[in-house]
Parts: sequence; C-alpha cells; structure tokens
Amino acid sequence: MTALPSTMKLQAQDAVNFSSSIQGHHMAAGPDGPADIVLVALGAIIVLLVCVYTVKFLIWPRESNPDHIKRQILRDDF
Repeated sequence: MTALPSTMKLQAQDAVNFSSSIQGHHMAAGPDGPADIVLVALGAIIVLLVCVYTVKFLIWPRESNPDHIKRQILRDDF
C-alpha cells in the first residue's frame, strides 16, 4: 500500500473541519428558542395542510359545472 499524497491528507482534514467549527457548533443547528419552535411548527402545519388538500382535491375535484374547461376538452364533437 502506498502513502497518501500530502494534498489528499489536507483535503480530508478540511472535510472534518467543515462539518463542525472550533466551538463545537454544527452547521445545521436545531431550533434554539421558543420563536424558532413556533416557526418550525407553523411551517410543518402549513405543509401538512397543503398535502391533505392536494390529495383531497386530486381524489374529489368537485368540478360539476358543465362549462368547465375539462368538459370542453373531453367533448367528442370536434
């Protein structure tokens, strides 16, 4: 087995240092205070509601208007 070149060792050391700083703080810190937790919870609720309504309207679109664009596209009288 051959030894790694010095540039490879330097790049590996930089990768380790990139993931955490000198003080031990990671790059992606979690919510710190109550305002952060409220924002994350609010965002999660909005995403959940959007997902629920997307599936709901995909399954039951409730488009019964005879002049709706989908009725014009589905007509066979062209």
